[in-house]
Amino acid sequence: MKRANALETLRAGPMTRAELVDALDVSRTTVHRTVGDLDDRNLLVQNAGHLELSALGETVADEVVTYRRRLDAANRLEPFLETLSETTVDLDVGQFEDAHVTEMNPTDPYAPIGRFMGLLRESETLSGFDTTTIAPIFVEEIREEILGGMETDVVYLPAVAEEMLSAYPDAIEAAIERGQLTLSTHEDLPFGLAIFDGRVGLGGYDHDTGLLRVFVDTDDPEVRAWAEELYATYRDDADPVTLPASEPV
Repeated sequence: MKRANALETLRAGPMTRAELVDALDVSRTTVHRTVGDLDDRNLLVQNAGHLELSALGETVADEVVTYRRRLDAANRLEPFLETLSETTVDLDVGQFEDAHVTEMNPTDPYAPIGRFMGLLRESETLSGFDTTTIAPIFVEEIREEILGGMETDVVYLPAVAEEMLSAYPDAIEAAIERGQLTLSTHEDLPFGLAIFDGRVGLGGYDHDTGLLRVFVDTDDPEVRAWAEELYATYRDDADPVTLPASEPV
């Protein structure tokens, strides 16, 4: 840990031993021992009383920072990761370092759906997929947003789509005929994915109740590119929902 801290600190530029002591807030003895360790590993050079990273040291320091960033991000995403079953989706947790994480809690069990709703209101479009057997469209306010004119393209599990069409046939049929709503089904979805105008959200569900347990959202452009590619993959493999033919009058 002390070596890693020293490497990360020296990425900012050369320092004297005294400056490194102050920056790390450790004793001179600790710095002396750490510097000796790094020197033995050819990770730094000493030049005119200053310590600086060697070419190898810069590479190792970069890896230290990347590892710590990914570890911090993984810790932040832990509530979401705990909701996942085995999945083959390549999820780079390091990209979610600054993500907003909203969890269910005893005083506000609907906090994740509230966060989802807030982002939905601010967006004119919604695309993604949903694994839960209790689709968000069954929440009245969400249903009004989606069926009230928002451009929506969503993939659901077949049973969910069937239940939606059974519960709200007229509203869904009207939205589809307007070209405002596109529904598809897929047998195997990894988690909830919502792509809004400005942010991307991941939803993790409680396996027993089907309720949204945690919602993670970010405006990171790399996450958005990943999400759009992931969505396109599942969307291309999905079966479009078609309306039953109207009976002749």
